[in-house]
Amino acid sequence: MGVMRRNLLFLLVAAAFISAPVMAEVTVEQTTDAEYIINAGYSQSMAEDMFMLKNRASGKPIEPLYEKSQNKFVRGWKKFYSYIDPAQEADDRIHHDIHLSPSFSDL
Repeated sequence: MGVMRRNLLFLLVAAAFISAPVMAEVTVEQTTDAEYIINAGYSQSMAEDMFMLKNRASGKPIEPLYEKSQNKFVRGWKKFYSYIDPAQEADDRIHHDIHLSPSFSDL
């Protein structure tokens, strides 16, 4: 076998190995898991939002992922502040139904 053929064969084998797909598969189910999202550097609220949206789309019951313990004063202050500032996100940002026509409750 000549040197040129051996080099060509070596280049073809090297190109086949380089272009071979990586066998480390990550499914959509794994990437939308709460533990995977938190390990990727996102917050617990982001993981909870992803969990609730995924369960809503698949028709599974929606339950909170984490328990939030706050005293009555903090809850009342947050509700009052979110009532005054419409840009403030409330805790029910995922649980509300979206209506296309405006109503009195939007104020």
